[in-house]
Amino acid sequence: MPQRRMFPLALVCGLTMLAACDSFDKDVASLQIREEFCRDWPYGCTETTEVEIEKVNKTRNGRQVEFRVVDREDETARLSAAYFEIQDEEWDFLLFENPFNERFKLEAAQVGEDSRLFADELQKLKRAQNWFLSIYGRYARSIAELDSVSFKPPELPIDMSVSAASWQAELSSQYVRCVLDVSRQQLPDCKGLSAENAGAESGPLSQAFGEGG
Repeated sequence: MPQRRMFPLALVCGLTMLAACDSFDKDVASLQIREEFCRDWPYGCTETTEVEIEKVNKTRNGRQVEFRVVDREDETARLSAAYFEIQDEEWDFLLFENPFNERFKLEAAQVGEDSRLFADELQKLKRAQNWFLSIYGRYARSIAELDSVSFKPPELPIDMSVSAASWQAELSSQYVRCVLDVSRQQLPDCKGLSAENAGAESGPLSQAFGEGG
């Protein structure tokens, strides 16, 4: 999991106490929210996805931020809320709050569940191929050949290609693409996918989190 970027407080705070410093930077906050949002739910994100800060509420210990996520013609309703606190003398995103947090977790779970499922299935395929290799001295050239070592493929089709000394397989859904290339890696590599209609009117952002008005 990538580390969160940390952003310094404005120099105007000088030597005053951090509690009295009102240097909350909306532009920096929007970048941090986007990083969290798109990392966990890449399905709704592209390179043109932006976060617009709608309102910043002061709390006892930090800032509560209401925001929208926008990608060209696709825009969410106002979402509440992202919470920030001072961490090591810097404003840092801490967590998403309800009611947005519950909905976001449901959407992000689809990406996580597919990633875990596909990675597990590709690992099973790897074990079957190693077993086949130990018996026949070569890798199976098709999924059907692996029936001889009791491999049961998942319901989703596995795209597999085999060479003399290696093989590669892929599983994908609308949310995730997982690849295992044994010539380069020992574990499946899973990446979240953007929706085909990302950025379009009534795209994944507004469908999942309500249309902007």
